Amino acid sequence: MLYKKLNLPINLPLTTYEEFGKNKFVIDVVNEITKSSRIGVNSSITLFKNFFEDNLSEITNKKLVYIYQELIPIIFQNKNKNEGLYQLLRFINQINSNIDYLDTLRNLSFAYKNLTKVLLFSGYVTSILSRDQKLLEVIQPEYATRLNGNISYYKNSFEKINFNNLDTETILDLLRKQNRLLKFQILYSLINNEININRASTEFSYLAQATVDSILQIIKHQTDNAHKTNYEDFCIIAYGRFGTFNMTANSDLDLVFVYGDKLNKKIYINFFRQLINFISTKTSEGILYEVDTKLRPSRHRGPVACTYENFKTYHCTKSYSWEKIALKKARVITNNKFSKKVSHLLDKLNSCPISEKEVVQEILKMRVNINKNKKESEKLDKKNLPKWFETKYVAGGQRDIEFLKFFYENKSSIIDQYEKDKKQLLFKRLENVFFKLDQVVNICFMEEKQDNLPSAAVNLLINELDEKDLGTLKALVSQGKIDIYNTLDKILESEST
Repeated sequence: MLYKKLNLPINLPLTTYEEFGKNKFVIDVVNEITKSSRIGVNSSITLFKNFFEDNLSEITNKKLVYIYQELIPIIFQNKNKNEGLYQLLRFINQINSNIDYLDTLRNLSFAYKNLTKVLLFSGYVTSILSRDQKLLEVIQPEYATRLNGNISYYKNSFEKINFNNLDTETILDLLRKQNRLLKFQILYSLINNEININRASTEFSYLAQATVDSILQIIKHQTDNAHKTNYEDFCIIAYGRFGTFNMTANSDLDLVFVYGDKLNKKIYINFFRQLINFISTKTSEGILYEVDTKLRPSRHRGPVACTYENFKTYHCTKSYSWEKIALKKARVITNNKFSKKVSHLLDKLNSCPISEKEVVQEILKMRVNINKNKKESEKLDKKNLPKWFETKYVAGGQRDIEFLKFFYENKSSIIDQYEKDKKQLLFKRLENVFFKLDQVVNICFMEEKQDNLPSAAVNLLINELDEKDLGTLKALVSQGKIDIYNTLDKILESEST
């Protein structure tokens, strides 16, 4: 019988088993895992053996039993052994049909202690590791290559791959495999306390930049050969986290494409479309990054790219104030003569004043009616409400901090100067808390989020933020959102009256 992989939630559910559906067998096993302290090492090994043996060959089961006997005692040396056992269950569930992976893993018993660190951290990192046995090299104690805090490390890694004479599908898969290997190395370095959250964020950004640079070289080479010309009058502008080198483990790329007038418009449009496809097309190896181009002048309508004049005219005469604020965190990520021209334009646009009144009006339009929102919240199922650790688009979250920074940095007349210094210190601290919280959340989940963060992730946060425990961290985040929302609310009221 072929083993049918189970659909297991990414992290161990701590409050409910609804996420497992009606699979009583799985629920019973997870219940046993949750009580792992009582059942002990030998019973846990037996539990895993019984879970898989009926659906796998005798040879495969022998390989797995060896792995259980080596790994489970190490997991039991840790406080949160139930979370480690659950991730081991997910890990085996993903790799048990891959004989090559099992053989490689079986011969790496000296790396099991490091593998346990991955299993104890999060399901997201465990899932990445299960995709490719080559990633096992990274957790070997003697793995020589370590991050050096320089983008050249990532560029050199891509340059070692020979993409010549390969079909597009093969190129896409090679790019995805290399990106995954490098991303996993960043994640493991963080888990292994070799780098901190801030450094990991920078490394994710370097990786994204090097990946885009590599793809640009491939597409430009193909385009130059097809049109028998070498052109340089195009530019890519990065916004958001990519623009500020603050990316998370699964950030998307907010990009705007600008082109000149040396070639036919179609050539540029096709060039940028091909770039987007290279980055975001899903293959058997997954995708590299989601690409968001909605910040271009035409938004979701019209061409995927714009001319220099279109971009300049739009931001000089038509763009919203929030777009002008977003532009301040944008950067040009290509390097040519035309890109320098666009970079100078960005500097000029960012030196223009932004109307406080217009910003206030736009924020008010973005906000929902508070009373109506409260009434609607009462009708919602609790699981649909924002989690305590969500900070990006919630009231009093990261977006509101960005607006507050605008008012404070512009020395707004509607701000109480007596409170200014104290408030700025508070907001700076909360910005750091939300930033690190967002980073960790993105190492624990992809899209759908459960109610709880894994214990190892919580410990990382507590240590980096110098908080006492999870309770004080939750209280800080909750009160911080309230303070930010109320402060911004007072500014909006003052300006709109």
